[in-house]
Amino acid sequence: MPTLAAIQATAEIPADQLLDVGVRLFNPGLAKEFEDHPELAAKKGISVDIRRAEARYLPSLLRSTLESTGDWGAVRVIPPAVLVMDVMVDGTIVRSSGYELALDISVTDSAGRRWFQKRYQQQADTASYRDGPGRSRDPYQNIYAQIANDMLAYREQLPKAELVSIARVTRLRFGIDLAPASFQGCLARDKPHAGNAEYRVVRLPAAGDPVIDRTDRIRERDAAMIDTVSEYYAAFAERMAEPYTGWRRSTYDEIDAEQAANGQAVAREVLGAAAVLGGVLAPATCGGSSNCESIEGAVRAGAVAGGVIAVVSGLEQGKEARVHADSLKEITGSFQAEAAPMVVDLEGRTLRLTGTAEAQYAEWRRLLHDLYGEETGIVTDPPSTADAKSAAGPPAATAVLPPAKDPT
Repeated sequence: MPTLAAIQATAEIPADQLLDVGVRLFNPGLAKEFEDHPELAAKKGISVDIRRAEARYLPSLLRSTLESTGDWGAVRVIPPAVLVMDVMVDGTIVRSSGYELALDISVTDSAGRRWFQKRYQQQADTASYRDGPGRSRDPYQNIYAQIANDMLAYREQLPKAELVSIARVTRLRFGIDLAPASFQGCLARDKPHAGNAEYRVVRLPAAGDPVIDRTDRIRERDAAMIDTVSEYYAAFAERMAEPYTGWRRSTYDEIDAEQAANGQAVAREVLGAAAVLGGVLAPATCGGSSNCESIEGAVRAGAVAGGVIAVVSGLEQGKEARVHADSLKEITGSFQAEAAPMVVDLEGRTLRLTGTAEAQYAEWRRLLHDLYGEETGIVTDPPSTADAKSAAGPPAATAVLPPAKDPT
C-alpha cells in the first residue's frame, strides 16, 4: 500500500497566525442498545470496552501527526468540557478493527467557521503487522496524514487577517464565558452561513484593565491544565499502544482467516450438495447389463459419498470460522485487562482516565469560575455539560452577543 506523509512546514509561521488545535476525545460511535447491552455489540463483532478505549487512543495518534508537521501551535487532546480553542477537531468512530478503520471528522474554528466534514476510511496497511521497516508505522497512518493535509489546505486558503482574528476570537470567547460584563461589546455574533465566520471582533479590551489581566492569567492556568490532561491522554495512549497493536494484528489475522474459512465452507457445501444431488439423480445408461449396472451403482455411491464428505468438510470449516470468532472475543477480553485505566495524581487529586478525567476537567472549569469570583467579587456560573458538548458556544456568549442586524 502506498504511504502518505503529512506535509511539513517549510517556513516559520508568525506567532499571531499560529493556530492552536484541540482534538476532542472521539465519539465511540456506539448505538445506545450496544452501550446498555454489550453482548448485543459482541454479536456484531464490536467490543464496547475496546471502542471506548479507542475513543481516547485514536485522537492521540492524530495529535502526534499534527504536532510533527510544525504547521500548528499547541496541539492537544482535550475532553468535551473544553469549550473553545483556535481549531477544534471532532471525530466519530464508524468502524474499527485490525482490518479496517472509518472515521467521520469535523473541523471548525473558534469563529464558528466549519472547515470541512468528511469520512476517512482505509483498509489496514499489512506492512505494519509484519516484521520489517514498516512495522513501527500505524496501519492507518494514511488517514491521520490525510486529515492533517486537509486541515493545512483549508488554513492556507484563509487570509492572514482571518488567522489573526481566529486567535483573538478564542481569547475573547474565553473571557466572555468567565467575565461577560468585562468583555461586553467585544464580539458580535452573526447568523452563520456556510463557510463564513459566526463570531467577529468588534473591539479589543482596554489594555491594562485589571479584570482583563486577571482573566488572561486564568486563561494561562487553564491552558496549563489542558496541557496536563492532554499529556495524561498521551501517556495512556503510550501504555495502550503495545497491547492494542497486538489486538489489531490478531483481529486482522482472525478476520482474514474467518472470511477465508467462510468462503471455503460455502464453496465446499455447494459443491458437496451438487455432488450428492448428481449422484442421486444420475440417469441410468446401462440398458440392463449387470456389469454396467454394478459399475454405475459404484460410481453413483462414490459421488454421493464424496458429496457427503465435502458437505461435512464444509461444516467443519464453518466450525473453524466460529472458533476464530470466539478467539476474537477472547483477545478482546484479554486486551481490556491489559489496557487498564491509568490513575494519575494532580495537585493532590486522584484522576482515573476512563471517564473521570473529563469530569475532573469540568470540575476544574468550575474552580476557575470560583477563583475568578474570589478575585473579583463577580460570581459566574460555569457552562453545563450539555453546553460543553455543544459546538454552538457558551450560553453566556449568546446573552451578550446578539446577532448582527441584517443590512437589508
